[in-house]
Amino acid sequence: MFLGADSDLIATTLRATGGNASVFGGIELITPTPLLPEEFSNSVRTSVFVDAGNVWDTEFDLSDYDNLSEIQRSKIVDYSDAGRYRVSAGVSLQWLSPMGPLVFTWSRPLKEYEEDEHEVFSFNIGTTF
Repeated sequence: MFLGADSDLIATTLRATGGNASVFGGIELITPTPLLPEEFSNSVRTSVFVDAGNVWDTEFDLSDYDNLSEIQRSKIVDYSDAGRYRVSAGVSLQWLSPMGPLVFTWSRPLKEYEEDEHEVFSFNIGTTF
């Protein structure tokens, strides 16, 4: 038995959002690693990148929140807007170490929104070349 739309529950949070549609893209340029001895050239690589993407909800209707106060409603973003994409750029150093692949990434947002949280540095273990 399936419940109809009148049984839907609408809940909001400022911490987590999602949707049923997404688009992502990126470009990465692998460059020679400067100041690196020849014996490490096969196990280390450097790259610069630009990534862009968005997740939105094609079923989201901002008018569902008309009953909220103006202050509460001002905190709700129109999650049906496919044009609210984000863009970041950065540099990555990847090392195929004896412990396994290690990736160090430094990045900066180029297009962001007030409610976004971002990290400048990330470190991953186990990402392959």
